[in-house]
Amino acid sequence: MKTKMLFVLVLTSVCFAQTSKAKSNRTNTQILDFILDFQEKRLIEVADAMPAEKYSFAPRSGEFNGVRTFAEQLKHIAADNYLLGAGMLGENPRGDVNDDEHGSASVKTKTQIIAYLKGSFAYMHRAAAAIDEAKSPIPTPHISPWPDGTATRLGVAIEDCVHTWDHYGQLVEYLRLNGIVPPASRN
Repeated sequence: MKTKMLFVLVLTSVCFAQTSKAKSNRTNTQILDFILDFQEKRLIEVADAMPAEKYSFAPRSGEFNGVRTFAEQLKHIAADNYLLGAGMLGENPRGDVNDDEHGSASVKTKTQIIAYLKGSFAYMHRAAAAIDEAKSPIPTPHISPWPDGTATRLGVAIEDCVHTWDHYGQLVEYLRLNGIVPPASRN
């Protein structure tokens, strides 16, 4: 399923890139900046829509047993943005981001989590700016499914986008399970 979703996003990105290039010669970085802006907008809307007292919510029955809370989902997205962004930039991740992809333990409140998420998107924009059009290989980030030696900055950025949309879908379900219509569904 993960491979299928990655393929769909890559195909969509290539089609979008070709259409965009014909119109305005957009670079890969410009295309990714557009996607990152859109993702951040949607995620911040969802994060704002959930009341602070519900950030600890997670479905607890059936196949949902043991899943991340709403807050943990947001922190996980941010952590992966920081981890994959660091891989794209050839940097070490922030000191408060561990390989476990849980995010910073010091980030706890709704306000802190939203700021942490926004910071992770700013970091991904910086990483997107490092994409080279030559598609030079980079060391594969350890959390990446790309085989060693086959990752490119563009490939890791696409992987990050796929990952974010996966968790966005889960967050939307968490809102609905709490009787909240997701902001994107209101218009």
